[in-house]
Amino acid sequence: MSMSYEEAAYEQYMGDLYEEHRKEAIEEFTSERLCSYYRENKLLAKPAFEALSEARKLNESNPTAGLLFASIAMEVGLKAMLLKPIVHGLVHAESVASLITDLTFSHTGMDRYRTLLLRLLQEHGGVDLNTFKRSGSNKTLWEEINEIQKIRNATMHRAEKASAQNADLALSVASEIIDNLFPEVVVKMGFHLHDGYRICSDWKCKHKGMPLGKIIEST
Repeated sequence: MSMSYEEAAYEQYMGDLYEEHRKEAIEEFTSERLCSYYRENKLLAKPAFEALSEARKLNESNPTAGLLFASIAMEVGLKAMLLKPIVHGLVHAESVASLITDLTFSHTGMDRYRTLLLRLLQEHGGVDLNTFKRSGSNKTLWEEINEIQKIRNATMHRAEKASAQNADLALSVASEIIDNLFPEVVVKMGFHLHDGYRICSDWKCKHKGMPLGKIIEST
């Protein structure tokens, strides 16, 4: 399907903008910017964590509702917990960072920015969403995310009921992002979690009850 003149112009504009800023973004991005965002937004994971909890409650009794809450948890987890901190390392204005994060997943012209963000996430957060696979899955996590988004759209826009299998898939992917990948990134940044979602940068509570010798060995 051919693009309209406006779509083609937008595509060209985004391509030129990407090439203009790609090298500078990679060179100037530092882990400290990423760390500072997590440090200043200690409860950023709470909404996704609560949506995931609700999905678990609903999953067996109402697969469609379970899938919708799991999809919410998945998307909020991916955007707010993993990618927005990366964007914030490049763009310091909160409103602009939010806009870029949303556009990256809603417009084809942002494909190259998506590649850049995922590359930075891999380098600084230790998570490669393009190749990572959940245990027991033959698809990458990114492929599963796209599959769940299509199922969610069919439910939201065509009132299609979700199967128990699809609800389980959405719940598993959301759990992987929130319960496994996010804690890995947090630890890599030098932080730890309380209650499964609250980011803490206080090294004293991390080593609470540990003998001084062990603390020295671990630092």
